Amino acid sequence: MPPLVEVAPDASAAELLARVGILSRQEEVPPHLQRFVQQVDRVLPRVQQAAEEPGEAARPLAFQQLLVDAAARILSHPVIASNRYLERFADGVTEAQARHECQQFSVYTIHFDVARAKAIANAPTPELYRERLYVLLNEKGVPYEKGYGDELSGVWSPESVHFAWMQKMAEGLGLTFEEFGKIWRARPGTVALVETTMETYASADASIACGAAFALDCWSAGALWTSWIAGMEKLNATRSRPVNISYLYYHEGEQEHRSQVTLDRLWRDFRQPWFDADRFLAGAERMLTDGVQAYYVSQLESLPQRDPSWPAQAVAPRQLAPETLPRITATSVSVG
Repeated sequence: MPPLVEVAPDASAAELLARVGILSRQEEVPPHLQRFVQQVDRVLPRVQQAAEEPGEAARPLAFQQLLVDAAARILSHPVIASNRYLERFADGVTEAQARHECQQFSVYTIHFDVARAKAIANAPTPELYRERLYVLLNEKGVPYEKGYGDELSGVWSPESVHFAWMQKMAEGLGLTFEEFGKIWRARPGTVALVETTMETYASADASIACGAAFALDCWSAGALWTSWIAGMEKLNATRSRPVNISYLYYHEGEQEHRSQVTLDRLWRDFRQPWFDADRFLAGAERMLTDGVQAYYVSQLESLPQRDPSWPAQAVAPRQLAPETLPRITATSVSVG
């Protein structure tokens, strides 16, 4: 069994992660955990206040454990913490490589809307139903009044459909409508990503679905949009007519807000009677391993014009063994 460790109820996120060994020093937070640490610190005061409520004394400690597990199993997953494909993409790509990424991601993103619709049908609470519905309506062309998370404007426009923005990027890269968004154009890893999203993000098991959603948000908030934008900006610098990448800019900005909402939502869902931490973590890991990682492995294997500057493997080996980390409990004893 893993050792047990005492953690103060009012510990900061960095203190918590250092105490269990995810961080060697709380002052040294690696890039893939920096945003998570900042946002956990914003939600922890509300978690700590809950300990004063009748019958809630054990819940904050259990949530601390979930945060530790999320940092170890989700945020430190290789596809987020050490995605070599995205790191290399950010250094610059050829026209063919940019087209390859746009085509395959377009298959995923349009089928993700189908998964969103199924997730709406499987929502366990009115709050989640409304949130998921708003996200899908926004994707399909109803803008928010004042930015992500606000009320919808109620005005649909074809120019506001997110996939239309991606279509502009695809056209700039020479893709026709018949060549993007179609599942028969998908590589094996893209198919795996679509299928895993359907099975986890849209699962009837609310805990698995929430875990998959959390994992996708962590992936998006990590290197996905930033690396893609960096690579495309370098390509555009070589072109007389730049590719329209407003689709990428919008989603990068949206994700900055969504990542904090993700932590707030996790605390809310954690207190629901249906929430199961083990299934939440299992859904998240399956989404990342069977879906996202499979996608990048496939992308690297099928990459056109691949030269030795590209890595041999899409992701680095996992550096952290979550099962070896200490557990925190109310009756713990100190280690180390």
